[in-house]
Amino acid sequence: MNDRPPRTPSNIADSTPRRSLVERVRGILATKNLTMYGIAALSRRRHPSESSYHLPHNFYFQLESVGWSPTLHQLAALAELSNYRLADWLEVFGFRWDDVARVQAALPRPRTALLDGTVHEVHRQVPWFHDRLRPDPMPAATPLSHLLESSGKLPVSLLPFPTESSRFRYAKIGQQDAFAFPGLVPGSIVRADPRLAARHLRLAKRKDTKHIFLVEYEGGFCCCRLHFGTRNRITLLPTQLPFANVEFALGAEARILGLVDLEFRPLIHPRTSVRPNCLVPEVAATLARLWTPRPLAESTTSERPGRLLRDTRLRAAMSLRVASAMSRDIANAFNDDRYFISQGSLSDYEADDRPPRHIHKLFSLSILYAIPLSELLRSYGVDLKIKANPIPTEWMPDRERSESSELEKPPAHRFLSDNLKRLGQLPFFAYDSVASLSGLPDISLHDIFWMDGNAKPMHPVLAGAFLAVINRRKTTPPAFLRKSLWEQPLYLVLRRDGSYLLSSCTLEDHTIVAHPYADGFIPHERLRNRVDAEVLGQIVALVRSVLPTF
Repeated sequence: MNDRPPRTPSNIADSTPRRSLVERVRGILATKNLTMYGIAALSRRRHPSESSYHLPHNFYFQLESVGWSPTLHQLAALAELSNYRLADWLEVFGFRWDDVARVQAALPRPRTALLDGTVHEVHRQVPWFHDRLRPDPMPAATPLSHLLESSGKLPVSLLPFPTESSRFRYAKIGQQDAFAFPGLVPGSIVRADPRLAARHLRLAKRKDTKHIFLVEYEGGFCCCRLHFGTRNRITLLPTQLPFANVEFALGAEARILGLVDLEFRPLIHPRTSVRPNCLVPEVAATLARLWTPRPLAESTTSERPGRLLRDTRLRAAMSLRVASAMSRDIANAFNDDRYFISQGSLSDYEADDRPPRHIHKLFSLSILYAIPLSELLRSYGVDLKIKANPIPTEWMPDRERSESSELEKPPAHRFLSDNLKRLGQLPFFAYDSVASLSGLPDISLHDIFWMDGNAKPMHPVLAGAFLAVINRRKTTPPAFLRKSLWEQPLYLVLRRDGSYLLSSCTLEDHTIVAHPYADGFIPHERLRNRVDAEVLGQIVALVRSVLPTF
């Protein structure tokens, strides 16, 4: 679960000779009895009037050039003529398709954006786990290292949950439209289930719902509660902040994408690893006053690329200056300055329908504006519907052979199998994003605790929580609580009897004081520091259910 920077063309050159890339390309083509000279000639016959698809005869020589990489259409030509997947060719040259969603998940943004939960690198090797002997009964909180242990690496395609497609929709809550605050906060990643939404809509009859829905409207996306009115109309119901109660015609002016059932909530600011996450969201002026909704636009797949980029940028509430500054964060995430895009270049891409010369910029555009990479590629004329095969594993970079040819059948009624069945699916992009979202340099099973989502938690945000990420370096609670309820840091405390306490705490005269905020009276718990209990660390992220009790 290490959150290491992905291998890009720049750091491939640092760790392996450039010649190895040439040999890899030559070997891949040889599996189809192709040569670069022949495939270059074939690209000209297949696309006689589209020079962007033409592969140069000196392709291998150009690969030797420092900083040179193929263009989008050249890679598309390689994929088409070799009948190998474009995602695999991108990976050969150091571009991992699934890094788009990974960086999108970690990037703060003004408005709520959808995240792509599809897995494209199905042959990627990832660490996997199997059950330890489960204690009976299960305690209220347990480190995952007591419940699971490593079982080596497995290809994503062999994991016991769906990866290539998903019935769920995922979204990252923006800074300016936290309609459901404090139930959901900016920076949270939520999962929405369309099937639960459809089931609830059949029962909704002119009432306010306790559920939170993921809604799309002409201005973007939001997560909020709804009022169901007459004539198939819905009204957004903000929780605390002064957003306008705007009424929409369901289907024409707004559509419900799903009912929010899970939230991944970072509790600290990822850049500081200390400061609590943004607890006072902004309210955009355009969303604070009543406004007249417009009909939903048609599908954007037919838009020309420049128009698509401009429309999605405006919908994301970004100026060219803000977008350029955010691209610097993308470049830092990849540790490669070629992902940075200047204001002038962003403006040029909107004015011109030609794709950027460097694929790095395409990735940045997809991440910035939350456009699925497949949709962006289609807008530039790249056909992704071709039935293509995966490139053989031995020719792919950084792929190890699986330690077992198939996944063992999980035993009945064990921790891992039971909870995978209970959850249904978690976004695979979060697998590589947990550390960065939690502000941690690295993460292991010792840093993640399973919780039972008890009915009377010591803090409202712990309601429904079943996973907590702990920063073990932060073991000193503040002496006084001078912050609002939602700003107060939470800590994991180990009592001497071996049980755990999760609560907002202060450290007063060598005494740990746990402050309860549950409904009903729960007395403060006072524990002598390092005698009755010790603080194991600060809770920096939670995975929790947000469905109210039925």
